Amino acid sequence: MPSNRVAALTAGYTANVSYLSALSDADWAAPSRCEGWTVKDVVAHMGAATHGAFTPWFFKLMLGKDIERANDADAAKRADWPGARVLKEYTDWGRRFRPMATALQAPGLRSLPIKVAEVGTYPGAVLVSAFVFDHTLHVTHDIATALGRPAPKPDANTVEVSIEWMMLGLPAMSGARLSWLSAPVEINLVGPGGSTWTAQPGGKKGQVRVDPGAAGGAVATIEGDAASFPVWGTRRQPWREAGVNIKGDEAVGTRFLDEARIV
Repeated sequence: MPSNRVAALTAGYTANVSYLSALSDADWAAPSRCEGWTVKDVVAHMGAATHGAFTPWFFKLMLGKDIERANDADAAKRADWPGARVLKEYTDWGRRFRPMATALQAPGLRSLPIKVAEVGTYPGAVLVSAFVFDHTLHVTHDIATALGRPAPKPDANTVEVSIEWMMLGLPAMSGARLSWLSAPVEINLVGPGGSTWTAQPGGKKGQVRVDPGAAGGAVATIEGDAASFPVWGTRRQPWREAGVNIKGDEAVGTRFLDEARIV
């Protein structure tokens, strides 16, 4: 289990607000690393999510079937807003979301199944990991890299929490793409915040199952840097350029990396 999901959320929120508050009007209008989105669009998406957690928007998300289309709609709704207003929504509702995040870790709510559009159903506690992953990656890579102005690097706890969301989401996000897998594949993410996971057959609806820890009988082991996993694991950077190593059956490991999907 991650060290502390709420601490990761708080640390990321604080760092993000500090970074975004220094942006100029030109920065807000600049293209981000998210295709078709400006920097302002990315932050609009982040603010829409934290604000939406308190509105019927959240139920529309649960029932939705195209999360990317919904994200585009959120950004389009705020297209005429100035950067300051977009930042204020993220700042205000991000702060209000933290007590909800804390409540989602408590007995009763932490195991409550919550559907997230077409990308799977997760325990309530893990929903916080989704916010940590999404907002940290958006600022530290999609915005900071595009602007050429580095953002503070996430701490080990934030890396660990982000990885939790990515690995638990991999089966549903990948869907039938990995139905060919017939033996375990181990994913070993090294460095601060790193962890080991095993993907293997036996998931629901023909999907793979992903469990924390190493399992015997892995035919391939994929080893890569934990801190940069959100970037290469979501294909923002090709995994072949990220120093990822495959041990064992290289063909299986390569196909797994090429066909796995994490959003």
